[in-house]
Amino acid sequence: MAVGDASIRYLNLDRIEKEAKSAKKFMKWGCVLVCFFGIGILGSLFKINDENKKFTGNDILSSSDVKLTEEEKAMLAPYLEKKETNPLYMSCILLIPSAIPILISRKKFREIASARRYETIFGSDTDGIITADELSTQLKRPTSKIFAELKDLFAKGYFQNCSLGKEGDTCVKIDNALGNEVLGTGFVEVTCKNCGATNRIRADSHGKCSYCGNPLYGKIQEE
Repeated sequence: MAVGDASIRYLNLDRIEKEAKSAKKFMKWGCVLVCFFGIGILGSLFKINDENKKFTGNDILSSSDVKLTEEEKAMLAPYLEKKETNPLYMSCILLIPSAIPILISRKKFREIASARRYETIFGSDTDGIITADELSTQLKRPTSKIFAELKDLFAKGYFQNCSLGKEGDTCVKIDNALGNEVLGTGFVEVTCKNCGATNRIRADSHGKCSYCGNPLYGKIQEE
């Protein structure tokens, strides 16, 4: 079978490159943020608090040198209390959202890997029609999950030269070959000279009639 480089037949390489660059940026900034707040947590854990040298508003109220009535102490207490935000607590809170860019990056890389895996299946198909059952058998996954994933990947523009069908028997259909087809990307309909049956085979490739086994050739039709 005369086929071209699989990576340029059904994958939209511009989209792949764009998503890969975006994923790397998210991963970079996510790691920077996690490291930044992680260092903040370590700094908070090892921070030395010299409690003996602290002199807070409560110390003033309890000092024997300050003569205040209980009513006066109650009035001054809200203004003299020293309210501090625990740096360890704040670092832990900020560490959680800082991991979001890393999660986004991992999701994008998984999408790219899935698109490449599907492209391999598309490139090895013999009739240009990939059914849900075929995908389920090869990927060992439920058809509903496969269709949902493909729907998302097609919507984001990861594929070209093929289209997604409705959920059911036909899942993905490879486009028909054009007149300038040279890579075996699309398919053409060929009538068997032996039995007269119509077969759909990859353009510029050799195959066999699915009914009688007679040799066939996918000649590209000029536009």
